[in-house]
Amino acid sequence: MNVSNVLQKEDTVHGTIPAELLGEMALALINATDELVVLTGENGDIIALNNKFAGRYETNGGSIVGSSVYDVLTGDLAAKTRDMVFKVFKDGKTAKFEARTSGSWMEVELYPIRDTQENIGKVAIFMRDITKERRYEEALRESEKKYRQIVNTASEGICVADEDFRITFVNTQAQKMLGYPEEEILGKSLDHFIAEEDLEDHFEKRQRRQEGISDQYERRFRTKDGQSLWVNVSASPILNRKNRFVGSISLFTDITARKQMEDELLNFRKLESVGILAGGIAHDFNNLLMSMLGYISLAKMYLPEAESKARDKLTEAEKTIDRAKELTTQLLTFSKGGSPLKKTLNLQPIIREVSRISLSGSRVKCRYSFQEDIWPVEADETQIRQVIHQLVRNAREAMSEHGGSLSISARNRTFQAEPGMILPTGDYVELSISDTGKGIAKEHLSQIFDPYFTTKDFGSQKGMGLGLAVCYSIIKKHGGQIEAESQTGEGATFNVYLPARKVEGPKEGTERAVSKPRNQTRLKVLIADDEQSILQTTTMLLTHLGHDVTGIAEGKQAIDLYRVSKEAGSPFDVVILDLISPTGPDGVEILKQLLAIDPGVSAILSSGYPNDPQIINYKEHGFKAVLVKPYRIEDLNLALKLARG
Repeated sequence: MNVSNVLQKEDTVHGTIPAELLGEMALALINATDELVVLTGENGDIIALNNKFAGRYETNGGSIVGSSVYDVLTGDLAAKTRDMVFKVFKDGKTAKFEARTSGSWMEVELYPIRDTQENIGKVAIFMRDITKERRYEEALRESEKKYRQIVNTASEGICVADEDFRITFVNTQAQKMLGYPEEEILGKSLDHFIAEEDLEDHFEKRQRRQEGISDQYERRFRTKDGQSLWVNVSASPILNRKNRFVGSISLFTDITARKQMEDELLNFRKLESVGILAGGIAHDFNNLLMSMLGYISLAKMYLPEAESKARDKLTEAEKTIDRAKELTTQLLTFSKGGSPLKKTLNLQPIIREVSRISLSGSRVKCRYSFQEDIWPVEADETQIRQVIHQLVRNAREAMSEHGGSLSISARNRTFQAEPGMILPTGDYVELSISDTGKGIAKEHLSQIFDPYFTTKDFGSQKGMGLGLAVCYSIIKKHGGQIEAESQTGEGATFNVYLPARKVEGPKEGTERAVSKPRNQTRLKVLIADDEQSILQTTTMLLTHLGHDVTGIAEGKQAIDLYRVSKEAGSPFDVVILDLISPTGPDGVEILKQLLAIDPGVSAILSSGYPNDPQIINYKEHGFKAVLVKPYRIEDLNLALKLARG
């Protein structure tokens, strides 16, 4: 009830209600309210007041009627009341304001009181203590400020959406993650930022939110610059008191770096799986090539000199086998036999030489940019040459027949390991190869290092999709990293990072002294190889060279036969041992046992894995020479001479 209405009608109703009774009613009403009420004249003199006002401002039992209300009130409240009383008398309208007084907040309303001539003679002032409300509001604002500060400094992205899944709030971190300012996010549907591949699952999750179900899952977003953003999402519905769905809240944690590392690991595991298969294929393939090459070598020897055309064709067949051998070398890069045999290398001359050969006959212009004092690297020269050749050849094929431009640079880089970074802390040499070719489509960029993935036509002049996978495997086994950057129509850049060796490399050693082989005589040769075709072919080659040959498929039998021959006084002059044996001891183990029988045994190690550490370091295991399958009769003859010294 508005007490001022009663006060305003005092003069108009006294004919019906006695004035004394009307006064008592008005006094009862203003005393019944929780507000502080005071009636003042134009000068602010207090004409009447209710008990609440008296209880607050009267002291020592003395009445303040007749006093100036501006003297009774204190602080900002007194000044504002003076101004508002003047304004009400002037304008004749109700006024309202808030003001502080003695540590409290008061809400004040002023009503003009008119007489029978509609003149304003008094002003009724109603004051309500709103200190608790103000403190609550201030606490609420402070709480909201702290909440916003916490939300905006959170490491997670936070997004709130309404019942139609339109975004109503997004924190600072979510804006950074998506790459959009707040004004470009608010009001949009969350669907707008979801990667197309995840939209179907996104709509399923929306349905679960509407059913009141929370979820945690991984999701791909598209940032403003088109990049893929992987996040871990914790999403919950927002329900009102009636348990009705009115929105959702989602927390996003950026897991892009983790997903990249998982992809790297998956890619490497795929390569390892291919490596197991490749090793077996290469081993069997080399054995077939060995037989073919052996028969071709013998066929050439059996031909009379007059058959030059047939001899030429057989020579071309040998060259074809050499090219096939290159394929087995690529396959072996995936297998254990492809482990790098590292030494200190200066990359600059290798880069120039390999790129020059790879671009020979093309119209591609090559520019080099090398930082001064490039650090040497610890690497397998053969494998690094293979990487450079593959990357340059790919760049050449990506450009038109009319040529293009190739930029090759090398510089020193030092990295500090950070979360999500694949390379560990250390010093590296960065090799960059950039072309002006047709580029790589965005959807293919993440697949180019997969084994047998290719966008080229199949055929002798193109590829089988193995080259970049080989590069990836080689660089990984060197403890480095290879990355590709490209856009369709804008060329491609491959960056290779190899661990550097900042100390001075070892000095060149003196050439190994190799004693001149003695004139070869008829030798007694023992061959141990589990592959029957290899035994047969090598036996034919050795027999053609005039030697006595014994072929054994099982290593233990070879050891026993060697012991028996030694004890009988008719020892073998040379033994040829296969490095790998699936059924018994390998070549290295066999030689250990033979050396126990005869410290002077002359042994040759044979294998289809040219980069195997045991092949490279054959002398450390007691061998005198090596034969890398497939080998010609000339290679076999040379190995025998080296074995005999």
